[in-house]
Amino acid sequence: MTGNLIETRGVTKRYGNLEALRGVDFHVAQNEIVGLLGDNGAGKSTLVKLLSGINPPTSGEIWALL
Repeated sequence: MTGNLIETRGVTKRYGNLEALRGVDFHVAQNEIVGLLGDNGAGKSTLVKLLSGINPPTSGEIWALL
């Protein structure tokens, strides 16, 4: 893990045949403010659920500085 508070590397989430997220790389550094924007159905809620631990990713890594 780098010095980021939270980081994803290559995160994918599938629900059956539906691929909700594909290869997401994302990070939030200390003292950084991030906005998550996108069209309906773009995967924003899915990503937040993975970051919060509600749902596990199908593949990839999520790192969080505790």
